[in-house]
This record gives sequence, C-alpha cells and structure tokens, in this order.
Amino acid sequence: MQIIFIGGGNMAEAIFSRLENGSHDVKLNIVVIQHNLDKRTRLSAQYPNIRFLPSLNFTPTADDIIILAVKPQDAKNTCLSLPKISGTIVSVMAGVNTNTLSRWLNSNKITRVMPNTAAKLGLSVNGIFYLPKVPLKYRQIIESVMSYIGKNHIVNDEDSINKITAIASSSPAYVFYFIEALIDSAVNKFGFSDADAHDITLQVLKSSIAMIEGEVCTPIKQLRANISSKKGTTEQAIHVFEKANLKQIVLDAQTACYDRAKELARIIDTE
Repeated sequence: MQIIFIGGGNMAEAIFSRLENGSHDVKLNIVVIQHNLDKRTRLSAQYPNIRFLPSLNFTPTADDIIILAVKPQDAKNTCLSLPKISGTIVSVMAGVNTNTLSRWLNSNKITRVMPNTAAKLGLSVNGIFYLPKVPLKYRQIIESVMSYIGKNHIVNDEDSINKITAIASSSPAYVFYFIEALIDSAVNKFGFSDADAHDITLQVLKSSIAMIEGEVCTPIKQLRANISSKKGTTEQAIHVFEKANLKQIVLDAQTACYDRAKELARIIDTE
C-alpha cells in the first residue's frame, strides 16, 4: 500500500513529516507529487525516505490511499488531470465537497478531513467525514494516519465539516486575535514593552490551559467565577465583556465562517 499525496504544501508536509518520524506496525510507502522544482528539491533533502515526483506518472492501485492536498482553486484541474483512481481518496481541501470530488474523479470512495494549523505540532482537531462506500479497513488506516497530526472527530454528515471549520479549523485565528488585543493593551495602555507584554500574555495562556486540563471536573465557567470575586477587579473586566456581548460576537464570527464555508462549496460545485 502507498500513501500518495497530491500536493506538497504546508498541510501535506505536516502530515507526511509526522508519518515519516512516527512508528508504524507496517512500513509506509509515501509518495508526494510536487510540481515546484525548488520545493521538491528541498523536501527531497529533508525527507530522504519519501519519494517526491513532479507528476503522478503511474496509476495507483486499489490498495493505495490518495490524499488531495492542493489549493481549492487548483482542485478541479488537478483532479481532472489524474489517472483513474480505484483506491481510497482523502481530501484535506477546504470548500470542496464530496459530490464535487465524486463528479471530477468518478469515485465514491471519498473521505473529507478538515484539520487545522496545529497539525504540524500534532495538536490539530481533525473533522472526518466518510462517504458510505469507504471500506472499514481504510477508515481505520485514515484515522491512524490523521491521529499523527491531532485528535480525530468523526462526523456523520458533510455539513458538519463546515461546522468543524467554524469552531476548530479557523478558531486558532480567533484565539490569536484575542491574544493580539491583550498584548496591544499591555503595550499601548499600560506601558509594557512588546517583549514583556508577549511573555506575560503567553504565561497567562499557558497557566490557564494548565488549569483547565488539571481540573477536568471543574467547569470552565466555574474556573472563571473562582477568580471573579464580587465587586473585585476581575468582575469589573467581565462586566465590560458582558456589556459588549462578547459571547454573541463570538457566535456571529463563527456563523460568518460557517456560512462562508458553505458558500465556497457552492461556488466550487458550479465549476
């Protein structure tokens, strides 16, 4: 069995790099199709146990897994240029639904996986949706492969992939945006240096995550209440968030993301 990556971009590299460095019950034969010569040369030097090719110059077997990891705008031309695929297809492309892929590839053995940017650290959230014709054997392999980049969440309908996009795939950017705000206020309002503001904020985040993970029986709402004494300093800050309706702002942002994911899928489906 081969795992064949169509595209060698950031997400593909996050997956195959962790596969190469991981331990496996069976030997994995990994092939990566990367058109760009400079990138192919760099990747070949960095991952000597992986075969890098400029094009798919052979026909994959029914036992192979093909991972589509190109930009969504390149998806149609890429799919139409491939030889007949009898193996199992996995797409990590945003905005390209299985109906569209089935039409382009003339296959119904298709899986969609929606990871996020933490894949390169092995900390991704991976939404996984299978078409019914994907065999159990290959579902197990796919889940094993994706577990190298993070935690898998199997969904039963494809629209849930759009929901995963809104609550997980795009969420690191929401978190980073809030962190930016914390750092900016530390610098611009309270006069800390950029370096000190960054270090203080990062330590706050680390300690907050540690408390959540270390006190698993305590709801996050209660953790917040524990440091929000009546008429205290923290409570005053929380009142500002509540007055601005921060939770509704977050909901509106995630809904906008979800709606855009569905819109992109409709646009690509009409091509």
